[in-house]
Amino acid sequence: MTIRLQTCAGCGARQYPERDLCRVCLADELRLVDDHGRGRLIAETKLHRSLDPAFASELPLRIGTVALEAGVRLIAFLAPGAAPGDTVVLRAARRGEQTIFIAEKEQRE
Repeated sequence: MTIRLQTCAGCGARQYPERDLCRVCLADELRLVDDHGRGRLIAETKLHRSLDPAFASELPLRIGTVALEAGVRLIAFLAPGAAPGDTVVLRAARRGEQTIFIAEKEQRE
């Protein structure tokens, strides 16, 4: 699955979430590029409460910090079987009005 990351035309830095300026060089020439969404799960925790009704029936939720190979870190929901240190791949899913990322342990062939 591919995800879209904002990329600076000036220095090539990638960032998420989207911003008006590059986080590295402050250039304003930014575009969205496809990324394979592969990275390493570096930490996890559980959410026991949510203010968003779309998540209420799924509590507690496992979330974690994913360090993408593209150099971006983001928070994602964790699929069963994903543990810190694992290589994961992100997929997008809709929850209520939001699009979220779910990190799934990479399946080796």
